[in-house]
This record gives sequence, structure tokens and C-alpha cells, in this order.
Amino acid sequence: MNDELVNGEHRVAGVTADLDMLFGEVEALRELAGDPQASADQARVYDFSIRWGTLLAGRLPRLEHYYRHGGLTPEERARYDALRAALREALPVMERLGIARPTIPLGGTDDR
Repeated sequence: MNDELVNGEHRVAGVTADLDMLFGEVEALRELAGDPQASADQARVYDFSIRWGTLLAGRLPRLEHYYRHGGLTPEERARYDALRAALREALPVMERLGIARPTIPLGGTDDR
């Protein structure tokens, strides 16, 4: 495991950064969707979708891997669960904007 020692505890390196980035992009998605002018601008939606897709294809599966294999601390697991809930809530917005949806299980009734 790619880990680091933080406050005497072994942690997977980069998990906090990954979570912060993903939460930031979920917020950016909400802002984009909440602005009718921005969400109608296909160039803006496209630019966002490139960043979004990169995170969904790289960072999110990485977190899922460590989540499934016990590599996250209890606090990181709680944040990851909150992230999955935020992603689940944002599914209609992703659909409306035509951007990629997460391929990991999001919990709730839509688990794949």
C-alpha cells in the first residue's frame, strides 16, 4: 500500500487530497447547474466535463479501491460515504448536463 505516517497512524497517501478535490468538483457541478447561463454554455459544460471525467476515472476508483480493501481511516471512510451520498444526489444534474456518471457503487437504491 502506498502509505504515509500521519500523527503516528499509517494512512494511504493522497486520500485527503483526493476527497478534497472530489468534494470541490461536486460543489462546482452544483454551481454550474445552478447558473442557467453557464449550464447552457456548451463550451463551459465541456471544459467542466473534462475535469470531472478525469476525477471519476482516476481519483474516485482509487478511493473506492482503498475503501473496499480497508485502507481508509474511520474519518476517511465517513468522508468517502458522504462523498458517495453527494454524488448520488447529483445524479440528476449529471444526467441533465450530459456529463459522465460515477461507475462505482454509490450506495442507496441505485447500487450497481
